[in-house]
Amino acid sequence: MADLDPWKEGSRVSLDDDFVSGLKRFKNNDWEGALDLFRSADEAADIDDIYQNRYTSYHGLTRVYMGDKNGVKLCRKAAVGERNDVEVYYNLAVAEHKLGFHESAGMALRRGLGIDSGHPGLKQLQQEITRHGKHSLPAGKGRENFISRVFGRLFRGGRKT
Repeated sequence: MADLDPWKEGSRVSLDDDFVSGLKRFKNNDWEGALDLFRSADEAADIDDIYQNRYTSYHGLTRVYMGDKNGVKLCRKAAVGERNDVEVYYNLAVAEHKLGFHESAGMALRRGLGIDSGHPGLKQLQQEITRHGKHSLPAGKGRENFISRVFGRLFRGGRKT
């Protein structure tokens, strides 16, 4: 095990060495090197490792950065049972946003901010999404959705098709 977790002061639990090395490569945009190390940390983690979801989320996010759209599935898997690790939701929000899944990115942002409302990465991503006008649409975008019907009438001029 390597460095103490920087998100928990006084923690006696350590992050995996491969994961810490992978973070250094990730921060330097060395996606291939980071991917190998994150995959190793993810696969070697015990089922009761409190950082298992973090390892999985970085593994998935790195895949997304490398152009593998399926990497978001790993990020989603990591977030399913996570209650405390805001980094997992940050990674999911970034992956969803990068792939153009704005509604899902918004949901991940809200869940992450519910854990840590002051997380700088989530706040920055929230501002970026808002600045570019990529607001989340309400669930149920089909014809039966009230808002969709109203917008449809506005844009069609109220006439029936």
